[in-house]
Amino acid sequence: MKLDRVSQIPYSSRVGRYHFQMVQAKLSSPVEPIFGYSLQPYYTRQQQWMTDLSDSLSRLYRFFADLDQAAQEFDPARPESAINQRTVVSSQPEAATVKPGPRATNGTHRLSIGSLASGQTNTGTALPGDFPTLVTEGPQQFSLHFGEQEELFAYYSHGKDTHADSLRSVAEALRNSSLPVDVRQKSEGQYVALSVSSRKTGAGESFALQDVSGNTIRVLGLDRATTSAADAVFVWNGRRDSSPSNHVWLTNDAVQVSMLQTTATDIVIEIAPDYDRLLQKTHAFVNRYNQLHDFLTEQASALSSQKLDPFAHITRASRGTLDRYGLGFRKDGSLSFDEQVWREATSAHVSGFVDEMTRLSRAIREEVVKVQSKPFGSFSQAYTAATSANPYHNTSASGMNYRYVAQTGLFLNQLW
Repeated sequence: MKLDRVSQIPYSSRVGRYHFQMVQAKLSSPVEPIFGYSLQPYYTRQQQWMTDLSDSLSRLYRFFADLDQAAQEFDPARPESAINQRTVVSSQPEAATVKPGPRATNGTHRLSIGSLASGQTNTGTALPGDFPTLVTEGPQQFSLHFGEQEELFAYYSHGKDTHADSLRSVAEALRNSSLPVDVRQKSEGQYVALSVSSRKTGAGESFALQDVSGNTIRVLGLDRATTSAADAVFVWNGRRDSSPSNHVWLTNDAVQVSMLQTTATDIVIEIAPDYDRLLQKTHAFVNRYNQLHDFLTEQASALSSQKLDPFAHITRASRGTLDRYGLGFRKDGSLSFDEQVWREATSAHVSGFVDEMTRLSRAIREEVVKVQSKPFGSFSQAYTAATSANPYHNTSASGMNYRYVAQTGLFLNQLW
């Protein structure tokens, strides 16, 4: 908290009027003239007032920030808020995992998986690594067709090459390809083979390897697909569909399903609100609201409360609507919470609770932003007294700022 942000009464306003009034004062009895005076005791009190006010404002804004953070958990516009979280129970978690999004519909869903999406894989013949190569000696050239694209590769096969040497030459050539394929050497004991696979799944990811000159692809067995590229086929809530990926978004991108294996029976999926998190965040919201309320009550003599009237308006407007969910406002303005009533009400009508908390949290957030945008000094009752035209508004040194002294003709007691 920067002290220079607190609004102050200028020195000339505090002392200048005193000079003028003392010169013009007509006293009924003789007095000794005043030759000088010290403002040090007054400034000491003034500095203490500024320190106390800064501390109060610092705590005030911290409580506002905590309440603002708690209110954001009930904002439907925030995907990670508590009211947008869902829990999932699946009858076959080993066959499919489900991740609901903020717009997921609560209820029961059914999923059956006919086939999984796969990419194409060509796995060559496995031979001992030191076995003499079957590739003929001389220049070798082969091509890779991927959709409408084609790429040529070439290398030279020597007569003394082994089977491992030929695999290494083909792998080095394909790894420099710009087409989306991966090359991997598979080993099992002394036997080694080459595997070429598409990087993505789906029927559109098929490719073809073939010789242009020489016999590399044919004798290494890379011209045959051991796994064909295919789309996943599934049924969601009675509707048959397909996807090039095993990870799909369904019901207008509200639910993400990751298919792991085919099923013989339907997978029953239950999607429901995350009641545990909702309860936790409701408790946090009530606690932070009451912390702010208690602080304002404690600081009633130091902070001006008229800037916070909208909170009282919000609480009055909410009476009778939140009670059914265990939330209510006490006579002193603090918030009460009955967990048992909340559990029964939300399990029967959770959408109503979401609507009420969304409206209340947004209203509170709007007021929090308004309060945070007000000048710091405007929350001080001493500031209000100092700027008042009534000299008897406040008799404290920080409040009257010599206005009381100037307008009554009395001299400040420096020992005060």
